[in-house]
Amino acid sequence: MMKRKYMSEFAINTYSSYLTICYPNDLNNLSLETKINYHIYMITLIPKLTIVKDSLQVFEDHLSLKIRVKTENRDFVVTSRFTLDPDINHKEQEYEIDKAAKTFTVTTKEGFVFKQRVLPMYLDYLANGTGVEKLDTEIIYIGQSYGKNGERTALERLKSHSTLQRIQSELLFEGGERDLAILLLEFTPRLLSSFDGRSKSYEKSSEDDLKHLHAVMESPPLRLNKQVVNITEAALINYFKPYYNDIFKDNFPDVQHKGYRQYYDLDYNAVSIELDPDAIDLRLYSKEKNYQPFSSIKYDLHPENIRKSMFDIFLD
Repeated sequence: MMKRKYMSEFAINTYSSYLTICYPNDLNNLSLETKINYHIYMITLIPKLTIVKDSLQVFEDHLSLKIRVKTENRDFVVTSRFTLDPDINHKEQEYEIDKAAKTFTVTTKEGFVFKQRVLPMYLDYLANGTGVEKLDTEIIYIGQSYGKNGERTALERLKSHSTLQRIQSELLFEGGERDLAILLLEFTPRLLSSFDGRSKSYEKSSEDDLKHLHAVMESPPLRLNKQVVNITEAALINYFKPYYNDIFKDNFPDVQHKGYRQYYDLDYNAVSIELDPDAIDLRLYSKEKNYQPFSSIKYDLHPENIRKSMFDIFLD
């Protein structure tokens, strides 16, 4: 069997530490509310969600309304029951559902106005343990925005995004049975390491191994930077191969790519990406790939006939 190159091998790992999903029209409202650093975004298709007309029922201690879930292949209704505030009489408030059945508005007797979109309402419904399937979320484009020092976020990039505008136009023209939604993700980096002290036989000497160890540890990936965002985006695109993406679909990893060259210069072994769609009850997939929760996306940075993967734990 092939020897490990070093006793100590390293991988760059990023995981989705925060994620949220919204309709494109709600991006401006989200940017006013959040301090989360969303640098990766996914343009997705989700079921068409609408509040069923005249389905609202008002009780003293809670509300009940029906949400219709429609795709090309399925059409069903769920009943959501929820409480605005345990200390108020719900019959004393005023309610309105907009014409497009996407927004539910509450006006309290004190005059306060509260608006809720149907998408977060449905996700809250799923979060209450209803037993209904997670929200099908098809990834059709993946992008990123960072700037030189993290000053640009995905929210700013999406304000004038030609691909998003193109997809919106095509969806409107084709009259699809699903809605467009934006999944925003904040990633946190960390260093994965693997030390094999049992083999006693490596391609590099112990002196080379120590130099390699020191070089990596002098600049560990403890904070998000441009290279981290670049390699995360590239790995996600190559894994899902979204319909509207072109680059990275068939050429990742690539030693010649300057965007994540740092990990080749430091002789990293691999990259690993973790997503947590279960956190907001999504089922992520593309036409090419279904994502399995609790299963990280792993890529060796070197061909298997040249460099042994650090994830290969079998010893000679």
